[in-house]
Amino acid sequence: MNRYLLAGAAAAALALGAGAANAQAKFEVKLGGDAYFEAGYVDQDLDSGLRSTEFRNRMRINIIPSAKADNGLEYGARLRFRANAGAGNARNVDADRAYIFAQGTFGQVRLGVTNSFNDETYVSAPTDYLPLGLVDQVQNWFGPNTNIAGNGPANVVTGNSIIWPSLNPDGNSTKIVYFSPRFAGLQLGASYTPRNDSSNADVNRIDPVGTFLAGGNGTYTDLVEVGANYNNTFGGVTVKASAGYMWGEAVGDVVGSNYKNLNAWQVGATVGYAGFSVGGSYTDYGKSGLNDRVALFTDSTRNWVVGAQYTTGPIVVGANYKNGKDAGSVALRGERELQVYEIGVGYTVAPGLTLQAQYDYFDLDAETSALSDKGSVVLVRSILAF
Repeated sequence: MNRYLLAGAAAAALALGAGAANAQAKFEVKLGGDAYFEAGYVDQDLDSGLRSTEFRNRMRINIIPSAKADNGLEYGARLRFRANAGAGNARNVDADRAYIFAQGTFGQVRLGVTNSFNDETYVSAPTDYLPLGLVDQVQNWFGPNTNIAGNGPANVVTGNSIIWPSLNPDGNSTKIVYFSPRFAGLQLGASYTPRNDSSNADVNRIDPVGTFLAGGNGTYTDLVEVGANYNNTFGGVTVKASAGYMWGEAVGDVVGSNYKNLNAWQVGATVGYAGFSVGGSYTDYGKSGLNDRVALFTDSTRNWVVGAQYTTGPIVVGANYKNGKDAGSVALRGERELQVYEIGVGYTVAPGLTLQAQYDYFDLDAETSALSDKGSVVLVRSILAF
């Protein structure tokens, strides 16, 4: 019933905003995007068969056609192309955002492949010294022996990694998202996703069965999210906060199994004054997507982040601590805990051009000893945003 209410509310908002829209509106097409180049050095205990250095880069292009009707309704679409990695150095190009939007006094409605409400608006530790808000990217450098970058329940349940601070188990699948207008700094929102593995032109009406055999990496259906965020300034002090809750059905019926439905929540806050800002967040997935049987020894998934930064002119320096826990392995006894201690600096060379450097020390402690690891990561990068 919740999904129908949300869909109906979105349709009503669009209808009310449409009014006597101008059928001959002239569209303006905006082109933008971002790119980065990153060099890394890694020193870790489990380094068998691994090199210490590597480069990586990525580029994204946004195409946004939009128009404004005589009654004030703004509407359009967004498509984001991404030059990304593929198997065997395939150099794939994909479209990870593709949606229609409309906005006005009623707020904003998005229809298509886009972030959920919380993943778009969540608040966590301040990290302007990191690349484009990618809080957890250091995990890409740990290496396959740590079993973090591509495996384990936390990586898939959260949609990103064991230390990602927002709700995002839907993989930016096709959905409806609503953002309310902001009243005295407060904004409300909600989203509905039929399936977390269906996007763009895909039509998949089949109930998935047995999709959680490997743990949390399965299909959820009928995902619903509600949330709120706050942003205001009092006498030079900036206060930001967010809270969100998401639930959905883990369809994976197998005889003798007990796959847990999605139930996840997030809270976060930051306070800033005179260039300084401090903050953090807590995200909890419980046993979402896990096969909760005694023989499988599953543990809950959660993470928290705290940090601070200082900005003066073109320079920003910061530090944070990230802590994530999950079941580690659904086949072996014991949980897994990842701790990351991080410092970083960024320098804006010119508008849209930034240089950054960071150092991370990570400590992965797993009761399954083969998954334990520790080490250091040094990264330097250039970022272009236009």
